[in-house]
Amino acid sequence: MKTVDFQSCECSDKRAFPDRRAAEKALGRAQAKRDRHAARFEHHGPIDRENRAYQCDYGMWHLTKQSRRSYEEWAARNAA
Repeated sequence: MKTVDFQSCECSDKRAFPDRRAAEKALGRAQAKRDRHAARFEHHGPIDRENRAYQCDYGMWHLTKQSRRSYEEWAARNAA
């Protein structure tokens, strides 16, 4: 199985990718894996899947299930 190299980040124990391209590649693979799993088991209902990549304060890239819209709404509420 092909994987995207990752490492640990100082910000948490999450998988971290050195650049946006690697994170986007890992995101595509993760989404495809979730979709294949859901199709194989005829999963009914919503599945949790990674939606986007973001850069942390330490300069590494992480995957998250939080949507861009949800993040922007949260950021707007907490900006004040």
